[in-house]
Amino acid sequence: MRKTALYSAIVAAGLCASSGALASEWKYTLGTDISSGDYGDSDETEIVSTPFTASYSPSDKWTFKASMPFVQIEGPGGVVPGGDGGVVVGRGNGGGGPFGPGGGQTQPEETEIYSESGLGDFWLTGTYSLEPVAERWFFDLSAKYKVPTADEEKGLGTGEADYTLQAEVFTVAGNFTPFATVARKFKGDLPESEIKDVWYTSVGSGYTLTENNSVGLSLDYQQATTDTSDPSTELFGYFNHKLNNQWSAMAYAYMGLADGSPDQGFGFQLSYRPGN
Repeated sequence: MRKTALYSAIVAAGLCASSGALASEWKYTLGTDISSGDYGDSDETEIVSTPFTASYSPSDKWTFKASMPFVQIEGPGGVVPGGDGGVVVGRGNGGGGPFGPGGGQTQPEETEIYSESGLGDFWLTGTYSLEPVAERWFFDLSAKYKVPTADEEKGLGTGEADYTLQAEVFTVAGNFTPFATVARKFKGDLPESEIKDVWYTSVGSGYTLTENNSVGLSLDYQQATTDTSDPSTELFGYFNHKLNNQWSAMAYAYMGLADGSPDQGFGFQLSYRPGN
C-alpha cells in the first residue's frame, strides 16, 4: 500500500505548505522503502524497494507519473512485491515467489528461504485535480496502470497487468490537512492462484509545523488479495521537510496491524523540481 499512502502524504504535505494545489512541470523522486514481516507465516519476508519516479504537470489540473523500482526480496515465497500494494498469496513455498502459487511443485517438508533481486514493475499514473470547492476542498481522480516488467520467475512480480482507479479528497483546516482516499485495485491472476480485485481506503491528516516542515498520520486498509491471505491494515506516519524551492525530503515509517501487512517498515524520499 506504500505507493497509495505516499501519494496522499505528498499531496497533504504540499497543501500544508501552500494551501493550494501543486503546479510544477517536472519533478524527480528517488527513495528507498524497507519492510519486514511474517504475514501470518512462520518465517519473515524482507523487501527493499528503491523506486525512481518522474512526474510531469502540464497544468495545475493534470499530473502524469512514471515509476520503476529496483527490488530485493528474501523470504519463504508467500509475498509478491508490488508498487501499489503487492500481493500476499499465502503460506510460503506454495504461495508465491519463484515457487509459484502451489508452484506446480511438491510442498517441501521444511520452509525454504529464497533471495532474489531485480527491476520491479513499471507504473504509469494519471491524476486529474477537480476545481477546489470553497477554496478549501480539493479532489483528485487517478488512474494507475502496471506494466508487468518484473520477473515473475524470481517472485518479483505477478507477470500480469494491474490497474487502479482512485479518488481522494483533501481540505485545509488551520494547520491541519485532513484527507481520505478510496481506491479499487484490479489485479491480474497468478498462474495457479486467483488474485482478487480489492478495495483500499485511507484516512488521515497532515499538520504544518513550520513554513518548511510538516508531519502526518494515516490509517490504511486493504482487502485480502486471495482466499488464503488476510486483509492489510497499517498505521503510517511521515515527516516532510522543504529544503528550498527545488529540493524536498520525506521520511516515513509504518506499522502493520494485521497479518496481511508487514510488521514494520520505513523509508525516505528525496525530490527535485528543476527551474523553481
